[in-house]
Amino acid sequence: MFTKFAVQKISLPLVLVGFGIAVISAQAQSLIAGQGISIDAKEIQEELERASIESKVELAKTGLKKNITNLYVRRVLANEATKSDVAQNKLVLSAIEKAKERILSDAMLESLDQKNQPSLDAIEAYARTMYTANQQKYVIPEQLRASHILIRTGEQDAKTKMQDILKQIKAGADFEELAKTRSQDPGSAGKGGDLGYFGRGKMIDQFEKIVFAMSKPGELSEVFDSPFGFHIIKLTDKKPAGVKSFAEVKDQLMKEAQNEILMQGRLKEQDRILKDAKFNDQALETLEKSLTVKP
Repeated sequence: MFTKFAVQKISLPLVLVGFGIAVISAQAQSLIAGQGISIDAKEIQEELERASIESKVELAKTGLKKNITNLYVRRVLANEATKSDVAQNKLVLSAIEKAKERILSDAMLESLDQKNQPSLDAIEAYARTMYTANQQKYVIPEQLRASHILIRTGEQDAKTKMQDILKQIKAGADFEELAKTRSQDPGSAGKGGDLGYFGRGKMIDQFEKIVFAMSKPGELSEVFDSPFGFHIIKLTDKKPAGVKSFAEVKDQLMKEAQNEILMQGRLKEQDRILKDAKFNDQALETLEKSLTVKP
């Protein structure tokens, strides 16, 4: 069924990624030969031009020579198979017909996609329609950025020490320097206590309750405790909830829009093919029953 074919080979814009093989006028220079079988540079270059970005990335991982070696071995084996009884095996013949069917149908789908290939303007217009209709997908929750200093509960006189640190900060001491020298949070101390941006649900309850009640950058919390120890928080930035702009999600939406337009073309073709087709419901029901696995 056409609905099973995901349109995945499309990228905007189409960029050929080279892996040391220039896509230029190729020469039929043999790369490997033997036993009457030869693989030349022109064939490999043509394959690279048709390959998807994913295939090229995989090629970069495994190496060109290894891939050519595998192709040569496979081709020699196939050549030997055609001269043996293997080529007349009924299962092999059936598999060849199925492979031929799949290759031809995929080629027709690719031809259909090329025929239905939309312009960039059409893709962008469709992408904007998708953006407008699905803005809830692009909602950005409120985010805060804060720094903290932590002294763990097991530290002797932990709360008293933290209160003394808070007193120093209020008297003008640098929060970041004190975080670097006094905080016992290994993840943030080296960064002056910076925890980066975070939304609700990312911090423990005691911490979240305090920090989300703060309103202005530069605001300090009082000393409070959590299962980790005693904290002081400094709010450094506050981003209100909002919606990502079209420009921020344009690239992804352009890909989705192009795939959707091409899929619509495939579904239209499917409707044409199935227009005069009729299921034998009784035979289908019998087959489904025979396939039912009993517990």
